[in-house]
Amino acid sequence: MNPIEVHYKNSFASLKIGHYLSHQLNNSSAIVCIGTDKCIIDSLGPLTGTLLSKAGLDIDIYGTLEKPVHALNINEYIRIIKKKKYDKVFAIDACLSNKKNQGIIEVRDGPITPGKGIGKMLPEIGDVSIIGIVDSSDKDFHDLVQDTRLCFVYEMAEIISKGILTSLNINYNINELSEASISM
Repeated sequence: MNPIEVHYKNSFASLKIGHYLSHQLNNSSAIVCIGTDKCIIDSLGPLTGTLLSKAGLDIDIYGTLEKPVHALNINEYIRIIKKKKYDKVFAIDACLSNKKNQGIIEVRDGPITPGKGIGKMLPEIGDVSIIGIVDSSDKDFHDLVQDTRLCFVYEMAEIISKGILTSLNINYNINELSEASISM
């Protein structure tokens, strides 16, 4: 599928994300939310994972505020995920880009390379990527840490989680309609 890019303030952002994911996300999938709560710009993944966990989904979610998936433990989670043989793995992470792209959420087929924007060499993860552009790559690291507001990152996490919930609701409704038409 062609990737989508949508600004988190777009009224239809969660619907666009949900529609894109509805063709791929199911209960045999896993969602990996990458990042840490120790740094606001890197908390998009754990915030999203926490919101999804609280929704009580029947899907495996890795990476929350309480148990983050980050640079120090990502290899361990990759081993766990490979053993479980999910249909698809969806990876969520924060990203840096041009200032004009701040607030964009991009959903595309293919893995995420966590830490790439700050020069870390971590393994790729995921079959489908959801990235939120949280700040500009033009800033030095000290400015990034000081300037990014938690409210902004939290709102992006809400949109991503609503998109995932929308996707699962679309799939559920399609399955219900299929079962109803079969029993008629």
